[in-house]
This record gives sequence, structure tokens and C-alpha cells, in this order.
Amino acid sequence: MRKNILFLSLSLTVSLFFTSCDSASEKYTSYQCPMKCEGAKVYDKAGSCPVCHMELEGIK
Repeated sequence: MRKNILFLSLSLTVSLFFTSCDSASEKYTSYQCPMKCEGAKVYDKAGSCPVCHMELEGIK
């Protein structure tokens, strides 16, 4: 009985860990040039920097 409870709690912990990691890693609220060409300016959508044409990086 004790092994079953331990197994269930371990399974639940592992599944919650992987679920929370997947959802947090793909969500960005804004994007910014990695070279900071325009200072601290941020964008709503992914794309390229209008100054240096590098890909914008997602920031949380």
C-alpha cells in the first residue's frame, strides 16, 4: 500500500513538472533586438530588427 502511494505521488510530481515546463518555455510577451539597436524598444510580434535586420529575441 505504501509503495502505491509513493508511486502515485512521484508520478503526479513528474507529470506536473513536465507540463509546467512546456507551457512556460513557449510563451513570450514581447520581442527585442539582441543588439539593442533601438535601446529598450520592444515589439509585440516576432520578426527582424528594422536597424540591423537581426531576428528579434523573445523576452518574458
